This record gives sequence, structure tokens and C-alpha cells, in this order.
Amino acid sequence: MVPLSYYLLLSAVLFVCGVAGFLLKRNIITIFMSIELMLNAVNLSFVAFAAHWHRLSGQVFVFFVMAWRLWLLPWGLPGG
Repeated sequence: MVPLSYYLLLSAVLFVCGVAGFLLKRNIITIFMSIELMLNAVNLSFVAFAAHWHRLSGQVFVFFVMAWRLWLLPWGLPGG
């Protein structure tokens, strides 16, 4: 089994990449992609903590976040 710290490190790297893309890029599509990358990083940490603590609540929260993002997709809005 992969340790929790590896998942959290990957999540932190993804989140920092998203923040860097959000702050440094000027293209609106790239900014939206950076927001999605940050949301994916947070979802990864939710799932990692849920698996570590053997709880279902983190995975259920990720499901609702993804459903919210799919609902915003037709309007071209970022998932936040």
C-alpha cells in the first residue's frame, strides 16, 4: 500500500502547478485549466484521507464536487 504522504505530496505538487499556472498565464483557457488542476489536487487529497481513515465521506464529497463540475461544463465555467 502506498503511504499517505506520497499522495499528499503529489496533491501539493499538482496544487502548486495549478497556482503557478493561474498566476503566470494570461490566456483564459489556461487559467480555467489551472483551476481544474487545483480542484483535482484537492480531490486527490480527499480520496487519500478517506482511504487512509477507511471512511466513505471523503469519496462522497469528491463525487459531489465532480457532479458540480459536470453541471457547470455546458456553460464553460470553471469548476469553482
